[in-house]
Amino acid sequence: MLDVFRRHLKPVPHKPYQIQECIPFRFRFRQGTSRCVLQYTLRLVEPATGQGCSQWATGLIYAQAGEAERLCQQMQTSIQRQEIPEAWRSFEPVDFIPDLNMLVTLFPHDHKLPSLPRVMAGMSADLKPLLLDQFGPGDWQVGRCDIEPMRYRTELGAVVRYTIAGRNRLTAGNETKRFYLKVYRNQRGRETYQLLRSLAERAGAHEKFFSVIKPIAYLSELRTLVLEEAAGTSLQEVLLHDSDSLTAVRAVARAVAALNQSDIPGTRAHLLEDRRAELKRAAKLLRWACPQLRPLLDQITAAVVAGFEEVPAAPIHRDLKADHIFLDGERVIFVDLDSLALGDPVVDATHLMSYLIARVGLSTVSFEQARAAVRAFAEEYCAHVPVAWHRRLPIHYAAALVEVAAGIFRRQEPSWPETLLALVEQAGLALAGRL
Repeated sequence: MLDVFRRHLKPVPHKPYQIQECIPFRFRFRQGTSRCVLQYTLRLVEPATGQGCSQWATGLIYAQAGEAERLCQQMQTSIQRQEIPEAWRSFEPVDFIPDLNMLVTLFPHDHKLPSLPRVMAGMSADLKPLLLDQFGPGDWQVGRCDIEPMRYRTELGAVVRYTIAGRNRLTAGNETKRFYLKVYRNQRGRETYQLLRSLAERAGAHEKFFSVIKPIAYLSELRTLVLEEAAGTSLQEVLLHDSDSLTAVRAVARAVAALNQSDIPGTRAHLLEDRRAELKRAAKLLRWACPQLRPLLDQITAAVVAGFEEVPAAPIHRDLKADHIFLDGERVIFVDLDSLALGDPVVDATHLMSYLIARVGLSTVSFEQARAAVRAFAEEYCAHVPVAWHRRLPIHYAAALVEVAAGIFRRQEPSWPETLLALVEQAGLALAGRL
């Protein structure tokens, strides 16, 4: 794709960037759907200065003939180029590659996230006082605001970090704070904001065991949720750099057990049929990606589906990963609660365990260290939940391993064939009662 982008992307005037590298980092495709979404990171360099930068590009390929070109023309007539920040104007934000029948869009333009360019452009008049209020008493002014995109999934959402250097004009004091802005394609962020506000108001009921990230505001016009930075250190950083990481893992296990046994209200249900569908989609993708794994995948899928059972629903985070959990002294803080639902509580534990053993975001952690973390987590979690939950753990762990393997393939992570084989084999071991 490097040569393709070099030939077809059109530089904006007075921005003669050259594309040095093109790195695929995510794709979405489901058999039976009408399109494929491919995301790339472009490494750019300005020849005159030698300065480099990165920009995300998305390619969309449609099954219906002419659809990509039609959408390209539609977007080109409606795009508000003036809303794209100057720093992100490298190539035309929308283009069409005839050879591939591919529609290409460049971040931050996204027709399903129309407010994203404005969020990337800086603080709005409504947002600025809200963020300055977080600095506390005094006459605070913005000295500098650095804006950095942290995560982007085409048409689905983005996370942007604002790092603000504030200055108190009354005391001449300086302080730097970070804030996270989550941009949504719909008003779902409003639900998350209301949930987080509700949890903050009744924090005493669960704060002994865990807490959640503090919401600052929801900006309806921008479909954007504004959050404070989580205190402490992420579990991911602890696992990567702390020699006593198992103590942290056990603290997290107790917090997850408390979350699953809390009375947090859920507005959505994660049903058993949803769980089956997720597993079957993941297994189908893996069969296509690695045909040699089909017999083992068929065996695992059949055993897991047969082992699933209806149980009383409990609060579940549904997206627990090492970078969604922070430790601040004895406190455990959960972030990214958009998927909070009511479902089988062991889904949370096994989801996190699968990400740990797969070493997602933990590439320097050895397999032995990851397995020790999984075992420590499972042991501590089981010590703090009803015994009836224990026997469901292997079933859901096997399902989670298949699902995380599918995610690794979608992201085309390095050495994915070997990783997929190891994770599917681990799923078989889980069903045999061997973590």
